[in-house]
Amino acid sequence: MKSGMERVEIEITGWQRIAKSLFVLFILLAWVLMEKNAQAEDLAIEEPQRSRVCMMQDTIMAVPAIPLVRDGKTYYGCCEMCKAKIASEPARYTLAKDPLSGKVVDKAVASLLSVNGRVLYFESDVNRARFRKSLGEK
Repeated sequence: MKSGMERVEIEITGWQRIAKSLFVLFILLAWVLMEKNAQAEDLAIEEPQRSRVCMMQDTIMAVPAIPLVRDGKTYYGCCEMCKAKIASEPARYTLAKDPLSGKVVDKAVASLLSVNGRVLYFESDVNRARFRKSLGEK
């Protein structure tokens, strides 16, 4: 006696397997791209005015920073303690590393970018633009 249910076997061809794999890959790629865009949208990115940056703490100030002149170049700090810091350890507070090229740059002339309130220093506007693009900005 046979039951009303019969087992049906479906044969999947090689092309169908490839199509199924491509579909899954497409879905994964779409998800990764959506995640990357969501992360870029969560970042607070701006090009701060040099006079609004405490170059000792590498942060943006709500008010104009204090200009600190050293070797004919103007750096900015947030308080009198910054003046003491730059005098005691000038290399530590007047130089930074370009996050894209890895080259050491002078903060007084570097191209600036703030990411989530943290100021980064670049050797050129081109490097700053390339870095912004790497964060997912259009």
